[in-house]
Amino acid sequence: MRSFEELVAEAEAADVGGWDFGWLDGRATEERPPWGYARRLAGRLAEVGSALDLDTGGGEVLAQAPILPSRTCATESWPPNAQRARDRLAQRGVAVVETAPGEALPFADDAFALVSSRHPVRPAWGEIARVLEPGGRYLAQHVGPASAFELIEHFLGPRHPQAEA
Repeated sequence: MRSFEELVAEAEAADVGGWDFGWLDGRATEERPPWGYARRLAGRLAEVGSALDLDTGGGEVLAQAPILPSRTCATESWPPNAQRARDRLAQRGVAVVETAPGEALPFADDAFALVSSRHPVRPAWGEIARVLEPGGRYLAQHVGPASAFELIEHFLGPRHPQAEA
């Protein structure tokens, strides 16, 4: 059996760009919600003429959609993921814009029929509302600082969710 230190070294060396955790295949499990965010997003994307995917990561979820609106954009703030998203989504005509957390979105008011974000931690509600066209929709699978406490407490001991938020 490999030591804890060897396992940690392997994890630290793993490429997780684009939030690709493929190196965990067969070694970890997760329970996904029965409704499937990627399927819901794909359905909504097929119904609109413009969409913005915030914090797209490596673009892996957006890339799964069989139909994209004629005007589809994505934002990402972590440079390695922004490049991965550009590489993955360029052939589909998606403009990937690198953004900085807390800054205004570089899009016009009322620019998108759909704004999505798979895992927003601190949504910029004012900016989301600003770039959504009248009657537009927002779709997200919210997580945040109070998520995954069982895992966090396993490694760090008892925590207090209120203090972490």
